[in-house]
Amino acid sequence: MKISRVLSLALCVVVVTGSTGCEQIMGLFRAQRAAVKWEGEIKEIAFQKIEKEGKTFDIELHSRIDAPIDKVWAALKAPENLADNSEQYKLSKLLKEEGNSKELEIRLVALDNLQVFTVRLTFDDANKVATIKTLTSTLADIDGTYELTASPDGAKTLYVYKAKQTDKVALPLSVDVQRSAIKESFVNQVRAVKKQLSIS
Repeated sequence: MKISRVLSLALCVVVVTGSTGCEQIMGLFRAQRAAVKWEGEIKEIAFQKIEKEGKTFDIELHSRIDAPIDKVWAALKAPENLADNSEQYKLSKLLKEEGNSKELEIRLVALDNLQVFTVRLTFDDANKVATIKTLTSTLADIDGTYELTASPDGAKTLYVYKAKQTDKVALPLSVDVQRSAIKESFVNQVRAVKKQLSIS
């Protein structure tokens, strides 16, 4: 069971889908209701910076995973298996693999709303850094990295996500609700990795 935390990055935006005004309004209510549980301190987040200026979020989130870096890296490099290991991901389809890069179609639920997008992930094995970039999305452009650092004893891994996320459309949601979606994405990714590695 392979899981990648990389793709969760893309769920850092809340989408309100639907073809009618009523569906869009219901999507807003669902997002606002779901956002409440992500307010305040979250145990999986050791450090957080989620600041917005204009249309762009500056994001940095840290977590600790109690597993050796090579195991965490192996999970990170298999994002196509996300849908098999996380209820949040409805689809994680590998579209193309070339060299050290993968392109995927992702369908996931953030704050009870479905998002659809494609991303490119590029893996630097030597430095244990993965970059992520959205290729198609109606909501936001994301450029980010996932950086892994081993603890001195080699038993734990520091997982750091840094990204710039720029709105492509004006979302009818508060910055706080968008922050909740970013945190939800990160935490669900960390939880999925821990589950894959049999860490409670």
